[in-house]
Amino acid sequence: MKIKSMKPRNPHAVAAKQRNAGAHGAYQAERRQRRTEKRALRSLVTGQDRDGKEDV
Repeated sequence: MKIKSMKPRNPHAVAAKQRNAGAHGAYQAERRQRRTEKRALRSLVTGQDRDGKEDV
């Protein structure tokens, strides 16, 4: 009976798995508020809502 020797772990993979990944500052309240205000302004200027229907 032969037992396969275990492959050594990749040290870079361990570090990457432990790292917290995600968007940079996606949950900042100021950024979220600015984005929603920008969308609202754009919809007012163009006269359309998000579905592409004109606001009559």
